[in-house]
Amino acid sequence: MQGSRQPRRTLTAPVVEPIPGESLTSWIGAVADQQDFEMKPLLRELHLDRLGGASAAEMRLSDTVARRMEKLTGVDAERLHAMTLARYAGNALPHLPLLPADGVAVQQWHKGAWFHHSQARWCPKCLRDTTDRRWLLRWKLPWSFACLDHGVYLVTECQACWDPVRFPHDAPPEQTCENWTDEGEWTHDLGQRCGFPLIMSQPVAVSDDSVLALQARVNAWLDGSPTHEDRQLVALAAVLIPLVSPSMVRRGDPLLQYALRSPRGTSQRKRDGRRPWTDSLRVAAAVCAADGRVRRSYSATEVAEWIADHRFIDHRRMPWHMDMAELAYGPALRPNPFVEPLVHRGLITLGGWL
Repeated sequence: MQGSRQPRRTLTAPVVEPIPGESLTSWIGAVADQQDFEMKPLLRELHLDRLGGASAAEMRLSDTVARRMEKLTGVDAERLHAMTLARYAGNALPHLPLLPADGVAVQQWHKGAWFHHSQARWCPKCLRDTTDRRWLLRWKLPWSFACLDHGVYLVTECQACWDPVRFPHDAPPEQTCENWTDEGEWTHDLGQRCGFPLIMSQPVAVSDDSVLALQARVNAWLDGSPTHEDRQLVALAAVLIPLVSPSMVRRGDPLLQYALRSPRGTSQRKRDGRRPWTDSLRVAAAVCAADGRVRRSYSATEVAEWIADHRFIDHRRMPWHMDMAELAYGPALRPNPFVEPLVHRGLITLGGWL
């Protein structure tokens, strides 16, 4: 005789509240911990499995699913939508595909948005401030390079194994580094996980207050309330991220010049397929360099000449191969007045992909 089926569990009130700026996946993980729910049953209960899981839902929630989540958790639909990347669509990010199941469109969106769905960046001090290690949505964007609350640069790599930290699929961010170490490699799968606690990372303090001021200006652009100068700043920074060189940031925080001169910063192609905009220090350097040109009201042609001169000084004359998806969909490239002169000078070539 078969045993009777266990009744389906439901959420019990009160459900843990999201913190300001939290990502949807982070909050779902907090709900799972509070309610003692396994992730898969929780995703089914919230109907997030119908959107492709938590990772897909973090791109955009449907109104039907958002209303169900509001009914079950007490968190209003507007706040739920604000925890998804759709809040940045058309501003910091291009418009998301209408059909998340369209694999080609989603892949193009990922490429054009300069967005790495699995790439982690974080402020360890922010994680320490919350007992259940809550992660912010803004940290998923390459434009977040510094924490305004703590005055530090965001961390992008494990400080034990020095490999990128990646988000697991359909699960809250890990509290420890899950990268495989080299120990035991080639010895019948005896390798071990790194296991370094991410909150123990030691972030580097920002020594120049202007870097924090620039992050605040970029945040205004992310939130959809930039000035014309802010838009120009981000547009120029967007093309400078792959082109910035040490001599462009002689003033200000010396760490940025060092980061560009180091072996880790001299190559446009990062290991493991990482792109230049996954490095928070490189993005910060590009924004700082762009600010100097914007404040001096350089024309697009003058900017191209300035970039060409400095890259010649630094002996880095390889052109950047810009994929057409980057040009068409990339952040601040719709349209970007700085692209055409750079293409004309041979600093950017279109149609390639490194």
